[in-house]
Amino acid sequence: MSNTLTDVKDIKVAQRALQPFMANLMPVSAFSTDFSPLPADKLDTVRVPLVGAPSESSDFTGDYSANADSTVTVVPVVLNRHKYKTVHMTAKESAETALKVLETLVEAAAQQLAQDVLLDIFTEITAANYGAPGISALAATSFDYKKVLSLRESCGNAKMPPNPRALVLDAGYYTNLLADDVVAKSFNLNLNAPAVTEGLVKRLAGFALHETTILPADHAEKLVGFAAHSSAMAVAMRYLQPVADYQQAGAVTDPQTGMTFGYLRFTDTRANKVFVTLECLYGFVAAKTDALKRVVKP
Repeated sequence: MSNTLTDVKDIKVAQRALQPFMANLMPVSAFSTDFSPLPADKLDTVRVPLVGAPSESSDFTGDYSANADSTVTVVPVVLNRHKYKTVHMTAKESAETALKVLETLVEAAAQQLAQDVLLDIFTEITAANYGAPGISALAATSFDYKKVLSLRESCGNAKMPPNPRALVLDAGYYTNLLADDVVAKSFNLNLNAPAVTEGLVKRLAGFALHETTILPADHAEKLVGFAAHSSAMAVAMRYLQPVADYQQAGAVTDPQTGMTFGYLRFTDTRANKVFVTLECLYGFVAAKTDALKRVVKP
């Protein structure tokens, strides 16, 4: 399916920006999300649904409508976060290199914007919101498949629905997990398999697996990862429609996930520079506090 580009004529630039934006923001798919290119203003509220397990099956007593209720909770999320990244290119820079300067700069800006948004969302994952870690604090060199199973057990003890669950890990912990004998053998002998060539394991022990490199070494909560059901957090994202006139302005959206950023291009004729701004309007809130188990370092 093609990308959704709303009123944006810089199609090649926008398409190159969307891919790193999505790739770096992908761990947020562990949560309940409502992403859309629909226009919104800062501090608007989006109602994000959390869908839990259905009720038990019933013995038929002549009425198929009995016991039809499911647990559906709607969480209001205020769009109170607004981050942006601006890059520029001079006429001289454009003339002196064969490299597509603007596309390259915008691609890097999209990656940085996504990482900053993701790190902001991760600030909600605290002991105050989600309680004790799912397993004892440990260094990256001690994280292996057995620890993943311990996390799985911790999730089960908390009555966390088995699907959908995700496991998000800091790069060091993810890398050590790849070296685990059980995980390594699961790669099979196909040296072209993604697990071998890309270090990519999509699922493990019932978790969708994500690697992240954005967690700082001095994280106040010592957070290095988490196991979660999608009901643990609600995240919303919308397009902040500009009120000023720009040469280009519009929403750039992935139609499958709904991940959206705003694209603005404008020119400073006095400085002979072209500017491009990527911006993200979003919000998040902790939802079910028993639906996430943190992984922390000592």
